[in-house]
Amino acid sequence: SKLIGYKEKVYRDVRTEAYNRRYYEEELKQKKFAAGVAMLDLDDFKLYNDTYGHEVGDLVLKTTADVIRKNIRRSDTLIRYGGDEFLLILPDMKETEFLKKLKKIKTDLVQTSIPGYSRIQKSVSIGGVLTGEESDEGAVKREDKLMYQAKNLKNTIVMENSTYDENGVANTTSKSSKQ
Repeated sequence: SKLIGYKEKVYRDVRTEAYNRRYYEEELKQKKFAAGVAMLDLDDFKLYNDTYGHEVGDLVLKTTADVIRKNIRRSDTLIRYGGDEFLLILPDMKETEFLKKLKKIKTDLVQTSIPGYSRIQKSVSIGGVLTGEESDEGAVKREDKLMYQAKNLKNTIVMENSTYDENGVANTTSKSSKQ
């Protein structure tokens, strides 16, 4: 139907073909379902734009979205949440599966080179939470905090009870920011 086509357009991010923030705000924010919710943020993204220009920045975003998409199921949702922030919603996830998936995405992102710019070294900070029956909005607020902790450490996954460094090694004592 025409409406679906229109909505598809309105809800898609042009650069990455992921869903956009508006889709999240209008369609998902108030929904309640059990899921793994993660926020991924590219470390030092501004640097790529400043050093290589916005076209390369866009290429980095597109490559990031493609790598994430290769690692998720049809039932999962990828949203470009902000400039270089991606929100991932994975329904019905067990913690071990969720963590395995986040580690794999992180490894693949670091290892995938940007076409024509193999010198660019990417790393990503990820905050992840498992939701029970709270609304998505509640989960996003929680994992946003974790993602900022991850950003302080860089190239790290932070979940509610543990932090995983760039080698995926767990550190259960929660480090707030480095002193």
